[in-house]
Amino acid sequence: MTRARSQLIEEVCTQLEGAGFRLSSPCDVRPTCFDLVARRDDQLVLIKVLCNIDALTREDAETLQVVAEFFNATPLVVGAKTRRGTLDEDAVYKRHGIPTITPVSLRRIIAEERLPREYIQRGGRFVAIDGAKLRKVRLERRLSKQDLADCVQVSARAILAYEKDEMDVSTEVAERLERVLETDLIIPIDIFHERGRGEHLRQPSTPADISDLEKRVNEFFERLGMRVLWTDRAPFHVAAKEEGPPLMSGVGSLRSWSLKKRVEILKSVSKITEANAVLIVEEGKAEENVSEVPVIRQLELDEINKPRELKKIITERAEM
Repeated sequence: MTRARSQLIEEVCTQLEGAGFRLSSPCDVRPTCFDLVARRDDQLVLIKVLCNIDALTREDAETLQVVAEFFNATPLVVGAKTRRGTLDEDAVYKRHGIPTITPVSLRRIIAEERLPREYIQRGGRFVAIDGAKLRKVRLERRLSKQDLADCVQVSARAILAYEKDEMDVSTEVAERLERVLETDLIIPIDIFHERGRGEHLRQPSTPADISDLEKRVNEFFERLGMRVLWTDRAPFHVAAKEEGPPLMSGVGSLRSWSLKKRVEILKSVSKITEANAVLIVEEGKAEENVSEVPVIRQLELDEINKPRELKKIITERAEM
């Protein structure tokens, strides 16, 4: 990790903590689709921090959206620039569908409750407007769609699309609409109440080349009737849920340096997401927990038949 990115992560952490968010430790395993997990009350946010937001790959973005959807969280990218220059501090960018803002914008939103109005994506600057209010005021003014279209220099078809919330509205057109109708139409952008579109994305399938232990773990969760999410771009290998917060699991050998490194991060992320964490290991003999993260041995999987049995074991071993 570069020094500049480390400093940016530190700045983001300072701002979040100052605004009352609880934070996970930085997720410094690679690859990972998010660097921090933050919670304030019922707001759960998965954050990727990048100096240059062009470094966000489509694969990481899609994984971040799917994981955020699985955890009922908001995906967010915080960055400083693109290859074309620094980011606008008063706007929300979209990178592969994920809201992207500067550290200054983050501070304004979480500490000052100043929501941005514009979002920037390919094609220009846009805003969200209240389509139902647009139609209501237009009819009150006894303006046809064509009348209003002529006033703001767009087509009548565009006015219809705006009223149905079916078309992006440029900032210039939205401001003309507000002047003509003498009313506020622009809706501030509340990024923390946007949800990822993970349900519309291709859900990551179980990898074809996984180990025998991972195959067994996958079969175990499916046998319990739990929804399963595998990823190689998070501190956990697999997440599973029946209802409520997911269960996160690292899978492998306790002799593995990679799994050992994930333990503390897994524990930290589980506290912020309010999810259970567990290690499922191949060893026939192992401690009941590692750094307070419960351990389940692969030989025990066949003895667990219901989700509540699994939760009971996790709770008991976490307290040992």
